[in-house]
Amino acid sequence: MRPIVQTNSGPVEGIAEYFDGREGFSFRGIPYAADTAGDNRWRAPQEVKPWTENFDASSFGPQCPQFRMGEGGFRGFIAGAYDVEIPEEEPPLESEDCLRLNVYSSDLNPEEKMPVMFWIHGGAFRYGSGDVYLPDGILSKGKILVTINYRLGELGFFAHPSINDGDQEYKTNFGLLDQIQALKWVKENIEKFGGDPSNITIFGESAGGFSVAALLVSPLSKGLFQKAIVQSGGFSRMALHSSDNQELGYSAADIGARFGEFCGIPAGEDQLKLMKELSFEKIIDSGKVGFSSSFYIDGKSITSTVMKSFEDGENHKVPTIIGTNADEGTALYWGSPLAEVPPPVNSVEKYKLVILDKFGENADKVLSIYPATNKEEMIRSSKRLLGDSLFGAPSYFASRAMAERGEDIYFYHFNQKPAGKAGELLGSFHAYEIGYVFGTGGLGPIENPDLSHIMLSYWTNFAEKGNPNSQDLPVWEKMKGSEKKWHVLGEEVGEKEIDRMEVYNLLRDY
Repeated sequence: MRPIVQTNSGPVEGIAEYFDGREGFSFRGIPYAADTAGDNRWRAPQEVKPWTENFDASSFGPQCPQFRMGEGGFRGFIAGAYDVEIPEEEPPLESEDCLRLNVYSSDLNPEEKMPVMFWIHGGAFRYGSGDVYLPDGILSKGKILVTINYRLGELGFFAHPSINDGDQEYKTNFGLLDQIQALKWVKENIEKFGGDPSNITIFGESAGGFSVAALLVSPLSKGLFQKAIVQSGGFSRMALHSSDNQELGYSAADIGARFGEFCGIPAGEDQLKLMKELSFEKIIDSGKVGFSSSFYIDGKSITSTVMKSFEDGENHKVPTIIGTNADEGTALYWGSPLAEVPPPVNSVEKYKLVILDKFGENADKVLSIYPATNKEEMIRSSKRLLGDSLFGAPSYFASRAMAERGEDIYFYHFNQKPAGKAGELLGSFHAYEIGYVFGTGGLGPIENPDLSHIMLSYWTNFAEKGNPNSQDLPVWEKMKGSEKKWHVLGEEVGEKEIDRMEVYNLLRDY
C-alpha cells in the first residue's frame, strides 16, 4: 500500500521505497504555495488552494524556470576536469507552478519525533532544484530530509517601480519569501511525516548557503528553525543591493525597469502589467543579457547587508556550522570578473590594474600574495583571490563575530581533493563537499569514504542536538572568540591553526 499523510492542504500519497537497503517513504512534488504565474508573478507566495482527493506525490513536480547552462558553465567545467561528458537528458518540466517540496522519512510513526534537515540548493540563484539530492545517508541516521524549489533569476529576485507603488506588502526577494513559506509549511506539517517541528535544521551550499545566512538575519524567519549550516555561502557585503543604493547610483527598482526594456517593453506605468503577460521563457531568455540575481534590502525580509547584520548581532541566536572549501575559486573562475569569460581581464597588465582599483594602497601587498608574473600565474592567483574574497574571509569574520558574542559556532575548512586530473586542476573545489555531507557522492565520486562517514555523522549529530560531536568522532571544538583555529575536514580531521589569516585580514573589507 502507498502511504498517505494528511497535511493542512489535503492528503498526499507517497511511495514506499528502499534507500541504501533500508525501507523509507518519499513524498515528492508537494505544493507548499500557489502557482506563481499571472497575477502571482513577482508577488509573495500565496496559500495553495486545499484539495480533498489524494495528491499523487510519487514523482517530482515542475522545476522553477531557469537559465540552462548547456555544455559550458559550472558543471561543464567540472565534467571537463574529470574527462567525462555530461549525458544528454530530456529537459526537465518547467513551470511557474514550481513551489514544491520533497519529504523523505524512514518512519511515519516513530516513538520519538525525528530531527528535520531542510536543504536549500545552490546555483547562483539562477538555476538548480531540490530534486537531485539523495536522502539515503540522512535517512540512515534517523533524520528526515526536506528539499525545496524556490523561484530563481528574474522571477525570484526582482524589484520594479510599479511594485513599490502598489499595495503589496512585500516588494522583492520573492525567492527568499518562498524559502520562508516552505519553512512555515514544514513547521505546520512535518509532524505528520514523523518529524519534530521544534527541531529543524536549515542547511545549504553556495546560493543555498547564502540563503541560510540571509534566513539567519531575516526578521521573517524567526522561530522557524533551531539550527543552521552555511556551506560555502559567503557573507559578502556586496552581495546585497539596497532598494536605494547611493553607491551604485540607481535602485533595485531601476534595475527592474531596465530589465523590462530588455524584454521589449518600454518603461512606464503599464510596464509591469505587460511583463506579467509575457511567457516565462521570454523572461528567462531576456535575462541572459546579465541580470544579476541577489537579495535586496527591503526593510522587511532583509534589513541590512548580511555581513553587517552578523557584525551587529542581529542574527537569530541558534547553533551554527559555517565553513568553506580550500579551493572555492577554481571551478567558479570561468564566470568571474577576473576570468577571460567574459573577457575584461585577459592580460597581466589588466589584472594589475584591477587589483590597484580594488585595493588601492594595499595593491602591492595583494600582488605579493596573489602574484602575476605571467598569464598562467595570473590565472592561478585569480582563482585563489576569488575563493578567498567571496567565501573564505567573509565566512571567517562572520563566524568570529558570532563566537565573540558567545554563540555556538563550529567553523570548518574542507580540503579533501578528488583523485587524478580533477584534483590537480580543481583541488577542493566549490560544492565538492556536498557529496561527502549526503554520503551519496555528487560532483565526482567519494574518494575518502571515511571522511564522508565523519561529515555525515557531524551534520546529523548537529541536526539532532546542536553539537556535531559523538564518542566515535574526532572532537570538533566550538569556535572561541577571536581564536584563529578551524576544524579541518580532509585526509586529516581535527583542529588546526588557520593558515590564511594574513590573507583574510587583507580581504576583510573587499
